[in-house]
Amino acid sequence: MKRIVFAASLAALGVVGGAASALTLQLDSYTSSVQTVNVGASPVAGTPSQVGATGFNVTDTTGDMGSFVAWCLDISHYLMGTGDSQLYTVTNNPFSNSFGLTAVARDRVQLIFDANYASVDFSNGDQAAAFQMALWEAAYEDDNGLLDLTSGLFAASSNGSNSLAATYLANAIAYTGEKMWNMTFLEVAGLDPNRAKDSGQNLVTVSAVPLPAAGLLLITALLGAGAMSRRRATGA
Repeated sequence: MKRIVFAASLAALGVVGGAASALTLQLDSYTSSVQTVNVGASPVAGTPSQVGATGFNVTDTTGDMGSFVAWCLDISHYLMGTGDSQLYTVTNNPFSNSFGLTAVARDRVQLIFDANYASVDFSNGDQAAAFQMALWEAAYEDDNGLLDLTSGLFAASSNGSNSLAATYLANAIAYTGEKMWNMTFLEVAGLDPNRAKDSGQNLVTVSAVPLPAAGLLLITALLGAGAMSRRRATGA
């Protein structure tokens, strides 16, 4: 399974949790895995009837965040083209310049990540598209609505990704585990609703929740015990 390494320095830099810092993100190669999604209904003004869905490989050219995977939470606008740069800021209020997430929607987006993200293969176009569809449903459905891509305020479909998106949504609904991922919301600067194709797109990315100190001590102790056992077994 192809995995993308997340920027481990997000928390240390203060970007996890919404510290305000300017980020310049440059889109890396992504077009090969984009899947076409047909949007049947959306509460977001200006949503096209067809959109592309995938996880975008982006690079912070300022050097702070490095390269990471970002996901669209702004379905009515287009991401900049490959090789283009766009200024972003980290925000705790997603998003003041486009469709705003309610507290319920934000919690649902968190659940989509926590319940599914560790198992998503981003190099698989169907999986990436299905995960993006699940994020849109979580973000745009009515607070009291069911997470179902076939009905409600937001509805969408894509060949090869429908059943998998439904699985991701079902996993999120059933999830009762710990928080696994810290979300970082990236708001594009200078978003112009009248220039959808070239004005940029608001995004979300995540980094793994750090293991508690007690957990690190336990792992260190276990590794040490294992090493000692091996030395005894070999007579060292």
